[in-house]
Amino acid sequence: MTGLWIAAALFALYWAAVYGVYRFAIVRRGGNPNVTEIHYKPLLPYKEEAEAGIRWFLDRKPESVSIRSYDGLTLRGYWLEHPQAKGAVVLMHGHRSSWATDFSCVFRFYYERGYSVLACWQRAHGESEGEHICFGVKERFDCRDWVRFLETRISADQPVFLDGVSMGAATVLMAAGLSDLPDCVRGVIADSGFTSAWDEFASILKRLHLPLHPLMDSANWMARRLAGFDFRECPPLDAARETKLPLLLVHGEADTYVPPEFSRQNFEACCSEKRLVTVSGAVHGMSYLVDRNTCQRELLEFLKLYGKKEAAV
Repeated sequence: MTGLWIAAALFALYWAAVYGVYRFAIVRRGGNPNVTEIHYKPLLPYKEEAEAGIRWFLDRKPESVSIRSYDGLTLRGYWLEHPQAKGAVVLMHGHRSSWATDFSCVFRFYYERGYSVLACWQRAHGESEGEHICFGVKERFDCRDWVRFLETRISADQPVFLDGVSMGAATVLMAAGLSDLPDCVRGVIADSGFTSAWDEFASILKRLHLPLHPLMDSANWMARRLAGFDFRECPPLDAARETKLPLLLVHGEADTYVPPEFSRQNFEACCSEKRLVTVSGAVHGMSYLVDRNTCQRELLEFLKLYGKKEAAV
């Protein structure tokens, strides 16, 4: 009997650990974050600049907007329309982050170059509904639907660019692989993206010296059963391979959270026009601030090259 009790206890502990991983990665946390506060540690040295960028955006009184997702969730975002807009940019933030934190230092950059800005709350974050974070698998359809919303707000000849950081990068890459993505989308900017949710979790487990199997298999089973998606489903790597849209991939070489090798793999897989920019010394999501000159130059070139009407894919 003692052996059975030990086995039962180990079994219970194992599944408790799996459920803990599942809740940590996928289940929504309570409360809405204060978007004016900076908590991401690598961003703290740039705290004043980041907070100034958020204030600049909010001071322009962006319009609170919402859409209904394909599966019935209310998704919310903030729309700052440029009075003489030449195009629009859709911003998709990362895992357990916010549009304010991830794009604090680029709002003004885009706006002063003539682009309207749509800053979205991803599902299960902030003001958007949803209980499960799906690492781009379901969010790709949300991104598509935000573009459809933009088509009601902008003129037909205005280009739209998708810009995402971390999980947001996976979201915009996966959206780029959709066959029904509106034609107004002219390019995708993906900063610190992964190749699949499976690959990203596997890299974290490896860094923590934890076994991939059976832990990942069990967590993936739980995600399928409780959240309705698979860690291997519709990976950004496949979307990069299939899309005809131009891609600008950005990654910090010092990123230990999402290895820069993932962006290199997405770049190699891509068969459309593409550009890969890596920034020495930049950790996760920090390339723009570590090497602003290079990142701004690459962004400007990308916008100019593919923002023209004749550049439509």
